[in-house]
Amino acid sequence: MSAALSSWRVTRVLPIIPGESLDGYVARVAAAHHMPRMAKITEVTGDIQSDRPHASFCDDTGLEILADCLGVSPEITRLHSPLWSPDARMLNLFGTAVPREFLQFSYRRFSPKALSMSAHHRGLWQVRQLPICTETWEYLEEHCPNPCCRRRQIWRRTAGIDLCDYCAEPLTRAQAIPVPENLRECLGMLVGLIHHDPDRRRIARCHLPPDLAELNGGHLLELACTLAPVVDRRVTSLFGDRSLCLDSARNHVVPALAATWPFLAGWPGAIEQHVAEKLNVGGREKGGSTRKAFYQVLCDRDDPRLSPVVQKVLSQLVERCRAARLSGVTIAEMTKLTGADRPTLLEMRKAGKLPSFLALDGIRLQVLVDREAVAPMLTPKKPRLRLVHAAEMLGTPTYAIRELAHLGLVAVASVPPGRGDSQQLAVCRDSLEAFHGKLSRRLIPSKGGYPIRLTEAMRGIGGYSKPWARVLEAIAEGDLAASSVDGDEPLAQRITVRSEGILSLECFQQTKGMDWSGCMVTKSDLAEIMNISPPHFSRHSEFLLGPGPAFREITMDTAHELARRYISTSEMSRKLRLYRRAVGNFARIHGVKPQASGLFSRTEAEQLLPGLLVS
Repeated sequence: MSAALSSWRVTRVLPIIPGESLDGYVARVAAAHHMPRMAKITEVTGDIQSDRPHASFCDDTGLEILADCLGVSPEITRLHSPLWSPDARMLNLFGTAVPREFLQFSYRRFSPKALSMSAHHRGLWQVRQLPICTETWEYLEEHCPNPCCRRRQIWRRTAGIDLCDYCAEPLTRAQAIPVPENLRECLGMLVGLIHHDPDRRRIARCHLPPDLAELNGGHLLELACTLAPVVDRRVTSLFGDRSLCLDSARNHVVPALAATWPFLAGWPGAIEQHVAEKLNVGGREKGGSTRKAFYQVLCDRDDPRLSPVVQKVLSQLVERCRAARLSGVTIAEMTKLTGADRPTLLEMRKAGKLPSFLALDGIRLQVLVDREAVAPMLTPKKPRLRLVHAAEMLGTPTYAIRELAHLGLVAVASVPPGRGDSQQLAVCRDSLEAFHGKLSRRLIPSKGGYPIRLTEAMRGIGGYSKPWARVLEAIAEGDLAASSVDGDEPLAQRITVRSEGILSLECFQQTKGMDWSGCMVTKSDLAEIMNISPPHFSRHSEFLLGPGPAFREITMDTAHELARRYISTSEMSRKLRLYRRAVGNFARIHGVKPQASGLFSRTEAEQLLPGLLVS
């Protein structure tokens, strides 16, 4: 090192500590030599005035002179000095370029506990937006703890790094506020992006996706600050304030920046999902401010105050949001395609039942539903028939449609969300029409050889539901000969068979494997199962079901229980070949007491009445 660079040299060379700021190092050397001011050392460079004794303002030539004076290598001073870059936009922070507005040198901020551990000034304490110490996890202070002083610490006098510049009060006596536990992990990763320790930088970068892995740590921190208003819009004005106070940073800036680390780690899907969730919540207070803040971030992608690298990243995010419009559908479009209830779909999206993402449609941010994930629902809706309507079309009870679906004779169509109970069965109209046509083609015109109506034959079955589905399947497959009569009634009501003797056939037995648990039937279905005509069922309804509305559904288990418990006079009349009015007297003579008008105990009747069990 040439002796001509500096007019004098310090008598005792002190080693610089890793991560120590250059201003802190010069101040520590000046205090060790009992110099009254830092400027005593920095003025050797000749280009720093006495009122600005900051070593951080030295240019490359001044740093060589300063290094000669301090007895250290120029490489060391360059590493610890925030040299101005050629474009005057970025500053050096231990080998990492950061935007110049991120660093402040006018005031000396400190961590009391860290100074008690080692009395040197850390370079990371100069990061304006992150006034925290990751060694002790406490917020930085900048005022003297002496209540009679309370002066803000600056870089002038040289009482000592751990002493007040004005009254020499130990700064370790200051009471710092601890950083909340829930913020520390994310803040540690953000600080790790610009940390002087290469291992800390490597660990932080391991959590970044490939899209951001190649970016400089300073650019990543700049991106985090750009995204912070999405979390808290108040930080927008605070970032523009050159004299950012520690209270505002502690209360708003630091928590907002901590919340941006998941955005970087999950880039770009994490920030999109965050905005989408906020928009799903809705409301001006919850979703509206987030929408405005994020849209402002996208609009500011060409802001000249941003570095070109960050501008490029935001431009790619804009293009991604625009392209996403082609990969999803809105709730309104889903309503048209599926026939579902719009408020119901909206609630499903808010609850996370519909996979959604963010998209930019023109100048409007929208939450769209993933087209591929809900492809089955997005199929243009096919005509479907509710259970009751399908039964009316075919002319059977509603439970017969359930059996047809169980046997695979008709296709089940899902009920669109919000359009009635999701458990309610619906069938595709085309499948029911196909089965109806196949059944019609098997029926031969009536010429008197088929005198018994199928509905009449079915009344000979009691104690359980009628096997409509199996019988109709047998007719459609040609296994059971049947005919039809002309008329306006539904097809199943017009089918005729040869005799009641066919009730012994296999197709007239109960359907095996049919699970009726949870299935609902109507009151007219119950009347059909109990062989009571609908006009006469009204007088039995309150006895069987108790008081209730006229139109209600009953579980199939309840219907089977009632059918096994009671037998009606109409069923007894048919099986005993007696006039219906004479059945009551016949039953009483044999000791069968009526349970209600027209209803008897099935168990007693089958035990005491001869011929009742014979079909």
